[in-house]
Amino acid sequence: MAEVSYTMVSASDGEHYVKFGLEASESCDVAIRMYITKKGQRLADWMQSLGIGWISFMGDEVWGHNSDNVVRCNFYGEQKDMVVGVVFNEMPNELKVLDAVEIHSDEDWEIESIDIPATLNYPNGMYSKIPEGRFKRREGVLYAEFLRNMKTGQSTINPLQALKGEPLRGDSAYMVLRSSATGAMSLFKVDIKATLSR
Repeated sequence: MAEVSYTMVSASDGEHYVKFGLEASESCDVAIRMYITKKGQRLADWMQSLGIGWISFMGDEVWGHNSDNVVRCNFYGEQKDMVVGVVFNEMPNELKVLDAVEIHSDEDWEIESIDIPATLNYPNGMYSKIPEGRFKRREGVLYAEFLRNMKTGQSTINPLQALKGEPLRGDSAYMVLRSSATGAMSLFKVDIKATLSR
């Protein structure tokens, strides 16, 4: 039987994955996609969810992630925060004033950024945040009132405006929540209290 050899080629979109496969001109075209994540100067060789949890291979080492017997959000010996993006767009055709937020979770959170897109009335958009210390726990739910627009009257962020700027107003908002908890946690839901802007 004659020996057949194939040349493996790789291509990347530059962001998320590398595609390995045979030249399209070959009689057989096989490809796999491998999700890769760069951590500092290191590169994960392979990541996979198995019955034992989420694991990755880097060099000759196997790393376990987020299982019950390891510290959560610790990747390759580096502790990371839990980050969650939340979109608020209830009644998207109505202009609303953001009043308060309730986070249903068993851990503490902060809202590190609140972005409201630019409109004709607010060409700079709006921006704010809510530090962890502003949240109060009420019947097991984290509660905080929204701070003010930190871009009031300008296009740059001014932290002083968080207390004396205009109220956050828009038809939608994107919020980034962050928690530094290292154990298993649950984020059940995020409620936004808003009133129609008249």
